Amino acid sequence: MQPVVMVDTYEFEPRVIPVASNVDWFFDTYARYLEAKVSEPSYQASGEVDIGFPYDAVEILARDERLVELMRAGRFDSLMKDVDGQTRRWAAKVMGR
Repeated sequence: MQPVVMVDTYEFEPRVIPVASNVDWFFDTYARYLEAKVSEPSYQASGEVDIGFPYDAVEILARDERLVELMRAGRFDSLMKDVDGQTRRWAAKVMGR
């Protein structure tokens, strides 16, 4: 069982972001994210909402205890390179720091 990472190539500097400890957790996490997104009143009214994955799904991702353990152990540090520190700040929130 391998961790799942998201590669964000839309930014000037590509980012690699851990999103699940394994594929099963990824599907569970992403389903919970979609449920949260469609339950927003603004989504029901317009079909659009400003909830982005994974940055706005901190609480959902933090439920994956193995992912949090891996992040705390520094297993993704070499992958999470970003110039402005956004990914590191996000990771700290997921880890509860």
